[in-house]
Amino acid sequence: MKKVFILFGSSGLLGASAVKYFLKQDYDNYYIFSRKPLKGRNFRTIIVDDLTLEENVQDGFDKISRSKNNFYCLLNTIGGYRGGKSIADTSLSDWQKMIDLNLTTSFLIGKYFSLLCKSGLGGSLCMISAASAINPQINKGAYSISKNGINYLTKILALEGKEINLSVNAIAPYAIDSSENREWIADKSLLVSPADICILAENIFKNSRLFTSAIFELPFLSK
Repeated sequence: MKKVFILFGSSGLLGASAVKYFLKQDYDNYYIFSRKPLKGRNFRTIIVDDLTLEENVQDGFDKISRSKNNFYCLLNTIGGYRGGKSIADTSLSDWQKMIDLNLTTSFLIGKYFSLLCKSGLGGSLCMISAASAINPQINKGAYSISKNGINYLTKILALEGKEINLSVNAIAPYAIDSSENREWIADKSLLVSPADICILAENIFKNSRLFTSAIFELPFLSK
């Protein structure tokens, strides 16, 4: 069996950390999806632009080598935040932006990753959700609803994936530790480092037979 690692979203804070982390892990092949070429010898960069367009996603997946002996692991870090307004004050364009950027891209990646896994031994898909998708917060409506859609998508893909040995899980951080988030979050214990997210994702991949349909909230907050 050959282990193949695939990353979407390498230009963001989490994605850039994932590149550094996963290249040190034990995979036979690496495919990094990016808007611009990346320097490195141990991986292949697949240039993509707008991932809300199905033809772009399909074309990108067509560039991944297929083999009946491949087991695929995909970390999807594509997404973004636009908030700070109530539902009543949210424009339709902002609503659509969040749905497209977070949910539509995840749907397309999940769709074509499922087809890819059918060509091999199966795979493991890890999405990035958000804590506010589990515990609703005001003034984050469009963002949280789009991320809650990822949670539901995760569970549907997990059910469908049983027939092709595909496990699907999601990680839901409260907020990723960044300079921007440190400005508005008073309780710094709620911040989750990109490294910790990568470590959890790798453990999900290593234990793909044990975990599927799970939403891992970080940090764990006892109710």
